Amino acid sequence: MRGLCLVLAVVAILVCVPGIRAQDFPTKTITLLIGNPPGAGTDVCSRMVVQGARKFLGQEITPVNKPGGGGAVAAGLLANSKGDGYTLLAVSSPCLTCTPYLETVPYDPFKDFVPIIQFGSFKTGIIVRADSPFKSFKDLVEFARKNPGKVSYGIPGIGVTTHLVMESLMFDEKVNIAIVPFDGAVPAVTALLGGHITSCGISTSGFKPHLKTGKVRVLVATQDKRIEDLPDIPAITELGYARSAFTEVYVILAPKGTPPSVAKALEDAFRKSMDTPEYRALATGFDMYTENPLSGQKLKDHLQMGYVKNGEIIQKANLGKSK
Repeated sequence: MRGLCLVLAVVAILVCVPGIRAQDFPTKTITLLIGNPPGAGTDVCSRMVVQGARKFLGQEITPVNKPGGGGAVAAGLLANSKGDGYTLLAVSSPCLTCTPYLETVPYDPFKDFVPIIQFGSFKTGIIVRADSPFKSFKDLVEFARKNPGKVSYGIPGIGVTTHLVMESLMFDEKVNIAIVPFDGAVPAVTALLGGHITSCGISTSGFKPHLKTGKVRVLVATQDKRIEDLPDIPAITELGYARSAFTEVYVILAPKGTPPSVAKALEDAFRKSMDTPEYRALATGFDMYTENPLSGQKLKDHLQMGYVKNGEIIQKANLGKSK
């Protein structure tokens, strides 16, 4: 009986220790890897989130920029980190939902990570020049239907969100639009303003300066909701193109093996940090703010649905990496 009691006592200790450690978390500095260079929206907003979370966690959080591969470099580092909550990653969701189809990456987008919380959303749209004959997105689509290949569409890179939007629409609507990739948003908009392409799909940060000066017209928001400060611009779902809506997000991830209680402690701290006037103002300025950020299983489900949807379009359009 003494031996049995000793065994049971040891088992009880082993069961309880992880819970104690999780309750005591954190006891040292946390490192936040950032998959973008300094100054990008992901960088600035994630730094604000962790700055506010410090007072709720009682420990420092040190941001470290590890740009490269659209976040793939930083994600690879996180995948090889210990699942104890002391190494995290701030990155845009295409790193998980698109990049693995387009290139070989050193991580599995869902087996290697624990989604903690969303800290923003992409806001993108399709624009034309202000003097364009196309007054609506329906006008553009119908013209393309009647004039195959006569409409050109600039994108800031292969496989970006606005690229997948148009590939999806072309499949569903049986229209032929010439996709013209550029190395970033600036050259894409420059080509549009110069009259070299018909339309362009980019983020709000890329087109808003030109919208303010009256040089471009926004035809449609490519998410499932309207852009908050452009309420007169319809969302693509409202026009009957629901399958062509792509909502990508900014997320904070932890490595696999992170205890649920630790993940919850991080989520709570980050959520409180985002629920401040300071963060709201900053994220709104970058057109990233989200009223009710996803977290935990709901965030994982959103990412997995995006991964499946993006993969279908990438494979149909033959954009994926060579086997």
